[in-house]
Amino acid sequence: MSSEYMCPLLNRIINDGYCYDITNAAYGMMKMEALDDKIEREVALKYCDSCEHNQIKDY
Repeated sequence: MSSEYMCPLLNRIINDGYCYDITNAAYGMMKMEALDDKIEREVALKYCDSCEHNQIKDY
């Protein structure tokens, strides 16, 4: 079952799968160009590192 979140990086609601993809790209586990949105890695890292919906980072 998919969840939706308000993404502070994109300033819109996204599903948890796309959130996970953005986070993976931010941490260098996939290419940023694979995302549907044009996002700079450094900007994504800034947001993803502090995001409560980050599914990779242990808090």
